[in-house]
Order: sequence, then structure tokens, then C-alpha cells
Amino acid sequence: MQPYSLEVPKALFELAPNLTVLDLTIRWLREEGIKDIIIVTRPSLARFFVERYGDSVKVVTTDREEGFGNLYSFLTGVQAADSSEYLVLMSDHIFEPEILRRMLRKEGSRAFTLSLDRNPPWDKLEEGLKVVLEDDEVKEVGKDAVPHYGIDTGIFYCTEKAEVIARETIEEKGERATIADALRKAIAYGEVSYVDVTGLIWMDVDTPEELEEARKILPLLLRRSLIKPGDGPVSRYINRQISTRLSVSLFLRGIYVSPNLISLLAFSLMGLAAVLIYRGFLVPAALLIQLSSIIDGMDGEVARLFGTASKFGGLLDAFLDRYSDLLIVAAIGTGIMFREPWQIFLLGLAAGNVFVTSYVSHLAGWSTERVVRLRAWSPASRDVRLLVAAVMTALGMFWPFLWYMALVPLAFSAYMVIASRIPGKPIKLERRTPKPEVKVKKVRKRVTPLEANLRVLLASSIKLTLWVIVIRLFYGLVADLGPLMILDLAVSPVTVLNMAEFIVVVYFGYRILLSVKSLLDLLSKWLVREMGLVTEAAVKRALADIFYLALISLLIMFVPSYLEEVPLGSIVSKVALLVLLFLFLLFFYDLAKLFYRSFKGFFDRQISKIAERLSVAVEGEE
Repeated sequence: MQPYSLEVPKALFELAPNLTVLDLTIRWLREEGIKDIIIVTRPSLARFFVERYGDSVKVVTTDREEGFGNLYSFLTGVQAADSSEYLVLMSDHIFEPEILRRMLRKEGSRAFTLSLDRNPPWDKLEEGLKVVLEDDEVKEVGKDAVPHYGIDTGIFYCTEKAEVIARETIEEKGERATIADALRKAIAYGEVSYVDVTGLIWMDVDTPEELEEARKILPLLLRRSLIKPGDGPVSRYINRQISTRLSVSLFLRGIYVSPNLISLLAFSLMGLAAVLIYRGFLVPAALLIQLSSIIDGMDGEVARLFGTASKFGGLLDAFLDRYSDLLIVAAIGTGIMFREPWQIFLLGLAAGNVFVTSYVSHLAGWSTERVVRLRAWSPASRDVRLLVAAVMTALGMFWPFLWYMALVPLAFSAYMVIASRIPGKPIKLERRTPKPEVKVKKVRKRVTPLEANLRVLLASSIKLTLWVIVIRLFYGLVADLGPLMILDLAVSPVTVLNMAEFIVVVYFGYRILLSVKSLLDLLSKWLVREMGLVTEAAVKRALADIFYLALISLLIMFVPSYLEEVPLGSIVSKVALLVLLFLFLLFFYDLAKLFYRSFKGFFDRQISKIAERLSVAVEGEE
């Protein structure tokens, strides 16, 4: 990075005005609750870090300027740490915070837990520290190792055994030893595990070109950092896609808007929506409900980005959220004619559930892993409730909304209460062989995964063929029968057989699909060995995409004709066709992106070889 690194350490290069590479790492650590941060540097560079961070971090220096490897720096930092477990990060790497969360969730008792990207871009795969796996265990690391399993991302979770191994490595290899050397020794002791971070963003900043690339992906990193693990499905896939872009744009432009003001704006929009519902302007009201839901996410985002989060802001936001939801329920209640007491009770239950879901979630442990998983796919989270309110309001379907508000949040809260009673680790009885032990000779053939999958593939194919033949024979028997009356609905026997055949094809087809997918995994290992600089994960994903594209093409040819026979068959078949076309485009896009990301290096090499051979052939003729 010279000449730029002559003026300032590259860890302090700016990604945005007043936001350095190391600032981003420290920000992620703070957000995950890590307070004790140690920066290890050379004596000549210490002043840069002290001037920038002061007492907020601990700056320690090596006892020499040069002549040592990064394992020596690692050991210097470990000696200054007051903990038996710690994270080790590279100061010139940027990454999204989900990598940190996965490392912290994994923890582990082994000396080193590394973060493994099974499908990095081809250029990183060529330069990075390759990791070799065998039976899901780390067996080798090195720049020259086979690249089929992925590379390390430069983030480690370590225990006190790591220090012992680091000392032994330096004693054997000298002070120029690297962390990779220590990992090899730890592998020999069986003291290395890994966390899979495939698909998450990370990169090291070693060249001016990489610095420019890091600056380009900074907005995406900031946006991903704002998506919380407990966000509901609507928030994650709709609201945050809009709100985080707005919040990050404000942050990078240095435009600060008070989060409390944003909370009040979201509440005001919801109040205006309630008024519009009362006056009968349903579509504008629905738009305002969803707009308020999107803007409501920005208060916390802006507070986190600008570092102004406060307890008051969190309480104000929660208070306004509950009462804005109550306003919508009340406004919808004004548009309904209540004739029976139970209908009024239903309205009261719907209003009460505005408060119950969040109250039960807090009591169950708002940030615990189990509750976070439940909230992430909850059909009763606030983001889902507001989207349902917006859609139902636009359609004028007030009664279905009240039924939803009365039953779904209550059912989810009850499920959360029941789930909180389930012990995390049940007490188990002693597991041993009954006495007296009897020795019996057993001859059991070991079934390989390939053999097991071939058996399932063959058996499922035969059963599918037989079932289809049997159902087809019944067609001739019922062809002349009239429609059957089922719950006042006339159903043709042929339609019943069509549905039966469809179910049989789906069931056995799914079993065949799983078997073929396993065979593709075996095929991928052979292809990886033949292709060279490509990871096994990339080849598996490419084969899976190609297989799914072929499968969807077959479904497009046959499924719509099956569905034509069911009630509302014309509509159902068209919807199915649209869904299948969407899935086809989705897998095609994924395959195209994968080829550019992971196979570009392989194809570039093949093209270079072909061009070289053609050049030699042409020159030979001349």
C-alpha cells in the first residue's frame, strides 16, 4: 500500500470521511457487547492509534520494529489480554457483523476456531489461506493446499490452549512464524475447528484497488449490520431493504436527524392513517400504514449509525409503537357494525394483543437465541401485523383483520410461553450396556452413502412407476362415472385420480430428487479435482442450480396440465406457471452470478491455454 502507508497505518485508511477500516471493526465489536479491545502494533505506529482511540482501547506494542511474523504479534496481544478466551481479528480486514455473531455463538473448547468461506471469489481463493477438511474436521491449512474446501477469512476464536501452541510454534520455527504455522501444529493436536461463514461479505484491504472496492461495498456492510437477528420476515425482506438505504445514505452524507423525531413522525403517519380509515379513504390509509412501518425502523438504525442510541429513545419508540397499533385497531373497529356481544369481545381481544406479543417476548427473554429464532419467522410480529393491516384495509376486509389480530398473536404468545418451559438440556439416564454383557457375532455389511442413495433412487423410481400404472388403470374404470358430491361440491372421479397421481409424483419425485442431489455431491468432488482452482461448495451449488433448472423445466411442461383438472384449475395452473417461471429465473440468475464469482478464474485459464496453443499452431505453420 506504499506510498500511502508511509503516512498512516493502512488500518486507519478511511472508507468514508472519518470512518476508517479499524473503526468499522471496533464498531462491530462494541455492538456485540465486546468492551475490552487490544490493538497490537509496532512501536513506531502506536501513536497513530493512541491519538485516534485514546483510552477506549488498549494499545500494546511489540518489543521490536521488524523481524517477526504475525504469530509474534498474536502472542504479544494474548499476554496483554486478561481472558482465557478471545477473538483474534486482522486490522486490515472488513466484514459484516454476522460473522462475529456466528463465531461468538460457536465459541468452542478447541485452541483455534477459524471462520471458513467455502465459496470465495476466485481471486481470493488463489491468494488466501486454504483450509482442507476431512469428515468435517480441519486437516490442513496453507497457501499451497488444495483449494476445494474454501479459505480462512482471518477471524479466529481462541482459548487458552492457543497461547501454549503459539509458544511451541515460535520455539520451533523462530520469531518469523505465522498464525498458519500455529494452526498446523494445532491441527496435529486436534485443536482446530471451524465456523461456516459462506455467503457473508468480507475482504482484506492490501492494495489501492481493494481499498476502492472496500469503499464501494461499505454501504452494503452498513445496511447488513442494521438487520437484527430478531427482525420479522416483512421487516427483513421488505422494510429494511428500504429503511436501511435511507439511514445509511443519511449517515454517509453526515445528515443527522434525531431518532426521536423519526419515532414521532412514524406515530403521526399512523395517526393520520387512522383518521383516513374513519373517513373511508382506505387505500391512502393502507399506504400510510406501510410507510409508517418502514419509517419506524429508521429511528433505531439512525441511532446505531450515529452512536446516539439511548434508553429514553428505546422507551419512547416502544410506547409510540404500541399506541399507534392500537389506533389502527380502533379505527378499523369504527368501520364495523357490531351486533353480538362476542363481536365486541373480539375487538377487545384484538386490541389487547397489540400489547401481549411484545410483553410475552420480553418476559421470555427478548434477546435469547430461542426467542430470536421464533421472532424471526413470527406471523404475529409487528412488521407482519402492520402489513396485514395495510392489505386488509386497502381491500376493506375489516373482519378478517380482527380475526387475525384476535387469534394469531394470541396463538404465537401461547406457543412462546410453552416453548419457554422446555428445558434446554434434558436430564438423561446413564447410557451403558445392560449387564451381563453378551457377545454375539454380527456380520453386517457396511453400506456406503453411494450405495444407500442408489437404493433409494432405484426403489423410489420403481414405486413411482407402479403407482402411476395402477392409477392409470383406474382411469378406464371411472371414466364413465358421474361427478361425486363432496360437501355440496361436485368432484369428478377423474379429478380425484389426477390429484392422486400428482401427490404420488410429488412424494416419490422428492425422494428421487434427494438421491440425485446426493449423487451430484459425489460428482462435484470428482469435478473439483479435475478443474483445479474451484471450491467444492461452488461446484456443488452450480450442479444443484443446473439440476433444479432442468427439474423446473420439466415441471413447467407437465404441472399446469395436471392442475387444469382441479377446482379453479385455470387460475391455479396459471399461478403455478408464474411461480415456476419465477423460480427458473431465480436459479438461472444464481447460476450466472456463481459462474462469474467462482468459475471466472478457471475459464480464464482455459481460454489462455487455448489461445496459447492456437498461437503455437499458427506460428508453426508460418
